[in-house]
Amino acid sequence: MPENEKDKWAKAAVILQPVGGFLTALAVAALGFFGSQFLSDKQQVDAKVKLYSELMSKREDADTALRKDMLNSTVNIFLQPKNAGYEEKVLALELLTYNFHDAIDLGPLFKQVYKQVTTKEPNQKKRKDLKDRLENLAQEVASKQIAALEEGGFRQDGNFAIADWQATPAGIRAIDAEVEALPPVMAAKKKESQSVKRHFIVDVLYPDEKTKELRVRLQVKTPNERDVDNVFWIGFFDFPMIDNTRLSNGERCSVVLTSFAESAEITLVYFHGSRASLKEKPYYDEVFDSLLRKKSST
Repeated sequence: MPENEKDKWAKAAVILQPVGGFLTALAVAALGFFGSQFLSDKQQVDAKVKLYSELMSKREDADTALRKDMLNSTVNIFLQPKNAGYEEKVLALELLTYNFHDAIDLGPLFKQVYKQVTTKEPNQKKRKDLKDRLENLAQEVASKQIAALEEGGFRQDGNFAIADWQATPAGIRAIDAEVEALPPVMAAKKKESQSVKRHFIVDVLYPDEKTKELRVRLQVKTPNERDVDNVFWIGFFDFPMIDNTRLSNGERCSVVLTSFAESAEITLVYFHGSRASLKEKPYYDEVFDSLLRKKSST
């Protein structure tokens, strides 16, 4: 190699060597700066998340304590009937319903208070007002629960005139619907759910105009499964999150009375068991089946 070219390379090395050192130092400094900045931001986010979790935990504890005190105080009104009038009982039932309707079966309490008001309240106007409050409260809660359950589920309304039933005492078919299986909660169920259909039939066997209740027959037919065939009473104080029928694959259905006058209106709601009340826990085999389905799809 000629001497002049060697001199050029030597000069380039002399020039580039400090430049390379400078660039290396710059890269190390930048890495340190951005690394420390990233760690600082992450620590701030973690601190905010921790603070938020602590606040939410304290809020949940306070809310639980408040609900516990409210439950105890209102239940005591029913445990000490001599010290409480019917108006106080209805008010206590309103408080219980608005706060615990999705966790406690309040149907028996509704029916007991309604019966007491109907048979023991001497003032006719007051008796009517209290009965209307109870019925309106029950219908409002049932409507809220139906709206929550039908999201991601299925709803079918049916109605019939009382006079029509009197002409056909053998029973009236109020609902007859064939429904595709519910959209899966998990993607693991998607392929199996697409080919399954359920056939729902609701027959009204007897309307009791005095108690405003219906004797109904619910049939659910599903291919390759045992049919469901139940006969039961429904009234204003039977709520779908609590009073429902278990189906396969962790699913439920419920028949709800929404109106009773010259004609009666009922609603069939078909939903995932995960939306049922806290009282209605899933069976262990349903949980295991769900986990196995998810695992087999991965």
